[in-house]
Amino acid sequence: MVFRTFLVAVMAWLVMTATPGVAQTQGAPEVLAQPQRYRIFVFGDKMATGLLAGLWRVLKGNAQYIAYGRLREGSGLARPRYYDWRRAIPKVLDSKPVDIGIILLGANDARNMRVGGKTLLFGSPEWKAAYEQRVADIIEAFRSRNIALFWIGLPPVADAGRNEALKYISGIFRDKAAASGVQFVDIYKAFAGENGGYTDSGFDVSGKFTRLRSRDGVHFIKAGNTRLASLVMDAVRKGVKNRPEPSAAEAAAEPDIDLEGLPLFGRATPQGGAEIVAAKELPGKDHAFAASGVPGAAVVSSLPGQRASVKPGTAAAKLFIDGIWPDVRKGRVDDFSLPQ
Repeated sequence: MVFRTFLVAVMAWLVMTATPGVAQTQGAPEVLAQPQRYRIFVFGDKMATGLLAGLWRVLKGNAQYIAYGRLREGSGLARPRYYDWRRAIPKVLDSKPVDIGIILLGANDARNMRVGGKTLLFGSPEWKAAYEQRVADIIEAFRSRNIALFWIGLPPVADAGRNEALKYISGIFRDKAAASGVQFVDIYKAFAGENGGYTDSGFDVSGKFTRLRSRDGVHFIKAGNTRLASLVMDAVRKGVKNRPEPSAAEAAAEPDIDLEGLPLFGRATPQGGAEIVAAKELPGKDHAFAASGVPGAAVVSSLPGQRASVKPGTAAAKLFIDGIWPDVRKGRVDDFSLPQ
């Protein structure tokens, strides 16, 4: 891999200064607007998808914040032809109400970049300059609109070479955030083992020592995403001053989640979260779909009531609230596993 050849060059200056078990926030708190409810918008890749799912759990029942997201799996800043965040983010900020931006990406960026028809080798001075400019462009999109920004650093990963490369990328995020006066939230040591490297386990938000990371050695599972979200919210709360109480109408509002065309109901994410349809997006009893006679229409139209009536911890709660389908008995009519 390209980043392995770069490993020796970066190890000398990559010193992570965070305190073990605690996410470190760098940058003076920004003066935020004072809306009735703070609208958080998460931008990023597959890891950010897990963060957003964790935020929904952490913020459940909290009338002070509401979380949305623009997510694209496999994206980053190194491949704008696949997905260009420098173009996408300003469009979101201009079309949706955003009080607090959260960015988590970069895990896919330890690669060469094509700029102006030329290939820039990962870690070269030219690569670093081009990547820094892309980070600066995104930060400026928030600053020019007076929107608070929290840029999240990257956690340890299992592959040693990739881990050092991602430390290098996180260092760029940290330095550009400091230069621009925005928040950088360093989560590396909060998820590192005793040797300062990768571990798949740690303490969850309840204080239980458990597995936090996916078997791919990069992403988080549900418990890890919830802890990550808790650390991020600790940083966000420190940056918010004089928070007013929300109105009753806003406290009852549902998130308008933007997941870039991904299926929203009944899909458990690889990170341990779930993607579900907001209640307001489901057809009600007077909706034409409910009266159409189409098989399943009555079931779909009754989902809001189902979510309100299910008992916590049951298979029904997992399905209607978390979007996790129950295990299928092998050989049953709904067993679609292969081979038949």
